[in-house]
Amino acid sequence: MKKYIFTVLVILCIIPLNSIGSVDYYQISIPDKPGPYLVGYYRISYNVPPFGKYSATIRYPAKFNGWLTPPQSSNKTYPGIIVGNGFAGSDWNIKWIPNHLTSHGFITICFTPPDKYLGNTTQWSYGFIGGFDELSDENNRYLSPIYGLINLEKIGVIGLSMGGAGCIEATGNKPLVIDAAVALAPAKSDFSESAAMNISVPIQIQVGSDDSMVQPKRVIPYYNIHISNDTIKEYLEINGGNHIGYIDYFYARFAEWMGLDESHGIEFSEQHRISSKYFTSWFYYYLKDQDEYYTYIFGVEAINDYDSGILSEFKFHIP
Repeated sequence: MKKYIFTVLVILCIIPLNSIGSVDYYQISIPDKPGPYLVGYYRISYNVPPFGKYSATIRYPAKFNGWLTPPQSSNKTYPGIIVGNGFAGSDWNIKWIPNHLTSHGFITICFTPPDKYLGNTTQWSYGFIGGFDELSDENNRYLSPIYGLINLEKIGVIGLSMGGAGCIEATGNKPLVIDAAVALAPAKSDFSESAAMNISVPIQIQVGSDDSMVQPKRVIPYYNIHISNDTIKEYLEINGGNHIGYIDYFYARFAEWMGLDESHGIEFSEQHRISSKYFTSWFYYYLKDQDEYYTYIFGVEAINDYDSGILSEFKFHIP
């Protein structure tokens, strides 16, 4: 018995302490469900001339959920993703997106532009580029909660509506910074359409089939016309989804009560599930190089969603 106890103690001494009860970093997580990581967060702001101060929340994989909780480091780094909302929106009413992504092992920064009522997609574009600079600064700042935790060679962007157009604009104008992009119901602007022609990294475009604020017919030209066929690109329409279905439940219901969009054909929770399945898999595949997620974005899983009517339109191009 004493020999057995001694052996157990020796084994426990050999195993790194941070591996006990920690996340299994090699497991394949289901992309439309919460990931294996807990989420820590803190607030920051950054200034980008000529627009001014952007407020933002940084979220990171943590040992506990909550404000400034200890990070889940385990001697590894995480890809970074910058997240932006749309016109009249704030970072706190699309928090489901960065929360979901962070739970899957991405460090996110979700921003609110200085003037969220300004109809200029470049303001949002600067928010994405400034967000990258801020992540880089936090990664190099010794007292930062995310010091040394970001893989700055693997950076993604995702934006909704005006934020989606800004995401496209930033991706086209800063090809050496951004490695993968997702635009959710991106608005249309001359700046974003022009920048789309320069995009050279994988980009996914989503829209709801029942979106009356940014209709699919206004979104599809990004895929068909503006983004080059030399680029990996994907376009999908969520059958029954609408515009407000991309924001947090409470705000979506309030916007629905206000009559700001067409009635949704599917529940907001279902639109979140479908959307997250595709954007999370996109970032797993292109930022974490996990081939297992191919099926969710190009393979059997995606084709089944289209064949079963979950997606009303689905197309992709791989040069």
